[in-house]
Amino acid sequence: MIAILSVLTLLAAQASPAADADRGERVLPAELCRGFWLMPVELEPGPSGVRHTLWFLHDTGASATYVEPDSIERVSGQRVETGARVRLSDASSGPLTINSLTARAAELDHLAIGLGRPIDGIMSVYALQDFLLTLDYPAGEMRIREGRLPRPDGRTVFSTRGPDGRPWLRVDLAGRERPLLIDSGAGGLTFAVNHIDRFSLVDEPRVLTSAVRFNRIERRRIARLDGDATVAGLRVQNPVLEEVPRSELLGGEILRHFVITLDQARKRVRFEPAFEGPIPATDHVELGAGLRPVPEGFEVFEVFPDTPAHAAGVLAGDLVTHYDGVAIAERGCVSSTDTDRLILTVVRDGIERDIEVMLDPVLPAPRP
Repeated sequence: MIAILSVLTLLAAQASPAADADRGERVLPAELCRGFWLMPVELEPGPSGVRHTLWFLHDTGASATYVEPDSIERVSGQRVETGARVRLSDASSGPLTINSLTARAAELDHLAIGLGRPIDGIMSVYALQDFLLTLDYPAGEMRIREGRLPRPDGRTVFSTRGPDGRPWLRVDLAGRERPLLIDSGAGGLTFAVNHIDRFSLVDEPRVLTSAVRFNRIERRRIARLDGDATVAGLRVQNPVLEEVPRSELLGGEILRHFVITLDQARKRVRFEPAFEGPIPATDHVELGAGLRPVPEGFEVFEVFPDTPAHAAGVLAGDLVTHYDGVAIAERGCVSSTDTDRLILTVVRDGIERDIEVMLDPVLPAPRP
């Protein structure tokens, strides 16, 4: 029987391998979607006999698990208020049985619009902490097994102790060593730092993009590091830094070059690079507009100077409904970054029009 109930206290997430599973590594039915890990959680049929699946974004940077109120109502018939705590039980994800997983109800429409596909929840880093969790970016596989990592050796296994209980890794940014949060929920990021002006940069940092964080929108300054970074022994040439006001991050654009095994219970992580490196500097592309997710797509609240959006004539107040003829909310996991142009369908003053945006890099890679 499905049990999705309001509870008064936060219960620890308890998950275990299915009863018939062996002690070896098991592959979870996760999907790697443009740098984000999406994990299906299948609920046991209730009285109606209908089997429901909820899709969670697995986020190593999240300290709490969240679920959409609309998703709760869809699978249980119960409406809960934003902020209420709910519990999922008698659920599974492939070989994984979820006995009890507590989540907080939160509106996640911005995630669904941003990813271009339905999202029912965010799964925190603590949900699978009883296992060794492997995020194999090159193979596109998420795996779990019982066991523990060896003690940190500073070469392949590292301590993840940091400012809080989430996993952190010490990273060298052109001679400045920083503890960065290992954040699988930051799929499009390389490095996010505080006080970007304190770093040696190729150019002056400028606002080029924005990010939605639940009930707030952050304008982000971006610049290229004048020097190299080193992540778990792998050199990254002249990476792009993005300024954030809170936790400094190690994002998916770097993580995708590794097979990462997390031992959250013992605060350890293994980083296995997919190649010898270095990771070369590449041209950095941004649309150059501040976007606010709305049910119809993206509302443009600001256009940043000297960017592709500005050159194409995109205006604040435009409602972007389609990318290359595909509705914003239906883009799915196909990336559009391999093209040098983008057709935006926008509604302006009640009139729909197409705008061709040439995606020239806002931060070209340094040339020899």
